[in-house]
Amino acid sequence: MKLPISWLKDYVDFDDTVEGLSDKLTFSGTEVEGIIRVGSDYCGVVAAEVKAVERHPNADRLSVCEVFDGTDDWQVVCGAPNVAVGGRYPLARIGAVLKGGFKIKKSKIRGVESFGMLCAEDELGLSENHEGLMELPGDAVAGTPLSEILGPPEVILELEVTPNRPDCLSVLGMAREVAALYDTTVNYPDVSLVEAGAAVESATRVDVLDPERCPRYTARILRNVKIGPAPDWMRKRLEYAGIRPINNVVDITNYVMMECGRPLHAFDQSLLQEGRIEVRTARAGEVIRTLDDAERPLQPDMLVIADAANPVAVAGVMGGAGSEIRETTETVLLESACFEPDGIRSTSKTLGLSTESSYRFERGTDVGETEWASRRAASLMQQFAGAETAPGVIDVFPYPPAERNIVCRLERVNSLLGLRGSMNELLRCFALLGLPVVASDESFCTVNVPTFRGDLEREVDLIEEFARLYGLENIPERSPSGRIVKEANDRRVRALYACQANLCALGLNEIQNYSLVSPKLLDLFDGGKSKERETLPHPISADQSVLRTSLIPQMLDTLGKNHARQTHEAGLYECGKVFLHQADGQSPVEVERLCAGLYGPVGRERFDRRRPVAPDEMFLWLKGLFEGLMAAQNVGGWRLTPLENVFLEKGYAVQILLGDQPIGLLGVVNRSVRGAWRFNEPVGVMELDTNELLVHAFSIREIVAPGVYPPVERDVALVADCSLTHDEILRVIEQAAPKALEKVELFDLYEGETIGAGKKSMAYSLTYRSWDKTLTDEEANEYHNGVKRALRESLSVEVREG
Repeated sequence: MKLPISWLKDYVDFDDTVEGLSDKLTFSGTEVEGIIRVGSDYCGVVAAEVKAVERHPNADRLSVCEVFDGTDDWQVVCGAPNVAVGGRYPLARIGAVLKGGFKIKKSKIRGVESFGMLCAEDELGLSENHEGLMELPGDAVAGTPLSEILGPPEVILELEVTPNRPDCLSVLGMAREVAALYDTTVNYPDVSLVEAGAAVESATRVDVLDPERCPRYTARILRNVKIGPAPDWMRKRLEYAGIRPINNVVDITNYVMMECGRPLHAFDQSLLQEGRIEVRTARAGEVIRTLDDAERPLQPDMLVIADAANPVAVAGVMGGAGSEIRETTETVLLESACFEPDGIRSTSKTLGLSTESSYRFERGTDVGETEWASRRAASLMQQFAGAETAPGVIDVFPYPPAERNIVCRLERVNSLLGLRGSMNELLRCFALLGLPVVASDESFCTVNVPTFRGDLEREVDLIEEFARLYGLENIPERSPSGRIVKEANDRRVRALYACQANLCALGLNEIQNYSLVSPKLLDLFDGGKSKERETLPHPISADQSVLRTSLIPQMLDTLGKNHARQTHEAGLYECGKVFLHQADGQSPVEVERLCAGLYGPVGRERFDRRRPVAPDEMFLWLKGLFEGLMAAQNVGGWRLTPLENVFLEKGYAVQILLGDQPIGLLGVVNRSVRGAWRFNEPVGVMELDTNELLVHAFSIREIVAPGVYPPVERDVALVADCSLTHDEILRVIEQAAPKALEKVELFDLYEGETIGAGKKSMAYSLTYRSWDKTLTDEEANEYHNGVKRALRESLSVEVREG
């Protein structure tokens, strides 16, 4: 928001430099991002009258002007298209220094002498406008210094207003802040009205069909309005605030919006069907042409302002092109309303239309100020548009908000802030902030929260108000301290640190993402069909509007960003919480999970990194990573089962079970999902419930002495259906294995025409070792035959002999 200092000083008087004010505002929570100085003392620049204009003999786009500066006539070469005889413009005399240190000298332009320069606004440092000369009032006397016409230079603060403080998106809102910081008062503008003629009820009607989306709507009728330019001071202030002046009526609505934070809209009542207003949601197939001359289709969930037949405005966003204020307008219907923020935000995003009005309504406006803003605008229209105000106001306000009282305890204030404040200090702070105290004693006070402070909901909010007014820099610094509690069990924390250390030892780097994500990102992984999402009621942005239900989407997004920056391989992990929605309306369930992601030749030797990575390679690397983590965390009894998943490749996805309980999944991301980040090669991801990894982190492993007798190795090859898994084969071998079976390894896998369609050949190496003697060939063969027999009988596979 842009805040002109001269405008601010209309409402609050303070004695400080601009830099001092900037520091106070920043330290109190409203950051000043920049200080802009507009204009100068305009030394050497005067008002001048153009007496004659001739075409330049050597240039089509230049003019040779005869200019009177109050003393003499001068020849000035000008290239502006709007220069005209009789016009009055700023003339920079020879010797004047303009913006950027540009000094005016006598010069020849295309062979014609020029004694000065007629100026545009940008050349004077007033704006970026270079479309033509700056036109001065017709009664400006030639020779008058420009500083006397324009006044002193303006200083403008660029403010970063946080989303929870929509009351600061106005000059009066900032005046309240400044008054509190400098212990002074706010001078509110006069809103007195002279009413005449037929009552407003006889001239129009307002029907609010959706009071939840529009809790308050006021309408006033102003007759005999004379459309023309707004006063120069008002136009100038709007320009300083970044708003283009249009005409007196529209400018007044914008002026009041910037003044008090309440967006208003003025309709030409003669262009409204039946001259009345209906606040409703859009009907199927309705279209509106907005003031930016764009035709916009409306959706049934969008709130509109309509007349008896059609929508005439998109509520809280922009007016329609069929009912706007025109030069012929005589009767104005003035709207001042309050709209529900979520609906305005949704409409604005859907239409791709963000305006000063929508920006304020999205953050919430003061429902209690609605009628005051209407009265203020009507008062200004009486002064500067000659309007006659119809007696009364239509105020549709069916459900006024209940009073909100918050108890603030002195002991809690001192405890949170580390202070020894008194109740008098607390009461004084609330008085400066305009927060009425309705009850108090030595230990607590009760604050009645005004409607313009919707951000104050809890005791801690009041404590924050006290802290920022007290001065965060005045709160004593204390060295951090910790208290050792002998009975406290930090085993889980240490187990998590150990797990993170193990992941780093396995070659991964840690990342951290926000808990809030974009619904579009989640849609890639569940098609938008998940019912477990928890959506924020008032998100700061659409990209952070949903609590994450999985760590995998952000993991893939992080891998994708690394890939886009020419990082050829990466292995990452994240430990964090996901949030699962509960159908019964209770708070979402928080679950801690671990996620890992791989891409590129992370599992290859240094001199073998140029070949493309195959999906089975990526899957096996990821599986090896998982097995290494399970071993490091002392987790046993797990198994992998095939899984069909919407974002994982078929045949390269497994569910992780601990006993019969699913604890996670791992696999290779399918082409359609990874294509969003332009991955041409496979990407592997794994996600696990963290709790199951930490239970046995500090278990002491049983130490087994190495065998002293030689092992005996035997191989077995079998032909099986492709649906048979390695895990199923291992379970049969383990069940049939003698105590002497030490190790089982799969060393060959083959599929081809020679063994038949739908078949695969798998070859295993089995190692036998006795702990008390040397095995004979006969004993080893007997063990091995028992394993082969179990495979034939349990799995109906063909065991190949020879």
